Order: sequence, then C-alpha cells, then structure tokens
Amino acid sequence: MATYQLSLSDESKERLAKVLDYSRTLAHYGFIPFILYLGWKASPTKPSLFNLLSPFPSA
Repeated sequence: MATYQLSLSDESKERLAKVLDYSRTLAHYGFIPFILYLGWKASPTKPSLFNLLSPFPSA
C-alpha cells in the first residue's frame, strides 16, 4: 500500500487557512438563519418575513 504525502507551498497553506477561516465565520453567523429558513420552508402556512422576525406577537 502506497502512502502519498501532499506538500503545499506556503502561499497555498495561507490561502487554505484563509478559506477555512471564512468558512468558519460563515457557518458561525449563518447557522441560525439557515435553521429559521428551514422551519419557514417546511411550515404549511408561511408567515411574512416581518411576522417571522418581529419581536411582537402576531395576531
């Protein structure tokens, strides 16, 4: 069984680290809105965006 080791240049390592940092930030701030969207999409009666995000109770 042959094992291969991937060698990356310093520029590639920096670029990969930056991409991972951006993806971590995107996942951090996008998780709750994504879950809200999934709930809204699955709801049979889709409330308006204002009613969905409003802190006031809807009638």
